[in-house]
Amino acid sequence: MKRVLATVAVIATVATPAWWYVGRRPTETDAASPVRVKVDYRWLDKLYSPNPGEVEAAKREVSSRGASALPVIQAALRDPESEAERLKGALKACTILGRAAEPAIPEVASVLDEQGLTAEAAIALSYMGPRAFDPLRDGLWHDDPIVRRESLRSIGKLKERAPLQADPVVKVLIQSLTDRDDGVRTVAATYLGIIHEAADEAVPALIAALSDSNGEVRREAATALGSFGSDALPALPLLKEAARDKNEEVAREAGRTIVRLQQK
Repeated sequence: MKRVLATVAVIATVATPAWWYVGRRPTETDAASPVRVKVDYRWLDKLYSPNPGEVEAAKREVSSRGASALPVIQAALRDPESEAERLKGALKACTILGRAAEPAIPEVASVLDEQGLTAEAAIALSYMGPRAFDPLRDGLWHDDPIVRRESLRSIGKLKERAPLQADPVVKVLIQSLTDRDDGVRTVAATYLGIIHEAADEAVPALIAALSDSNGEVRREAATALGSFGSDALPALPLLKEAARDKNEEVAREAGRTIVRLQQK
């Protein structure tokens, strides 16, 4: 998914000096010359300044503007000429605003699959409220494993920050335990342990993950099972096998979880 191309947009008045044109990005069929929007991005650009003082001042500027900062943020995310640092500044601003930035969810989601921006976009979405769940879930279908991994990680974070009901989150985490990418499966196992809800579904999925071909996935599955307490007792036979795993980290975590479960 590429950045959303600007259609006719009316930009709200903001506190700092700026001047605006109303226009849209031209298409190949446009006969007339494009009329572009001019925006004062100076305070937004300072969010990624090498000067720590400027960064802190820019953060305060975002916080003080609140929702009135959104026109500039959205314009930056829509602008095909925005460079990476400006886009990262816009994403950081959304993180600072949190749920107040909810109207910018479509623009943030539009850069989720842009190289070098995926992690920042996913993090921003994890702060932006429950409506961010759908675009993050859509990211789980992307061909790029980095997009899938960071989308899944942010779904796990969004569960508490939004907050979200456990069922849809646990469902996508369990589904992702069978992803073809090791990193995605590792994140899935990790967040099943962090959330430790819906044990009747999560525990069997984590037991199966103890046999994963990747050591990091097996390790995180073993650790996650320890967070379910007595609900994870059916995992003991496979945990005992895992305690003899050739991967020392897997064996160590399985052993720790066995001790935890037997103490319950």
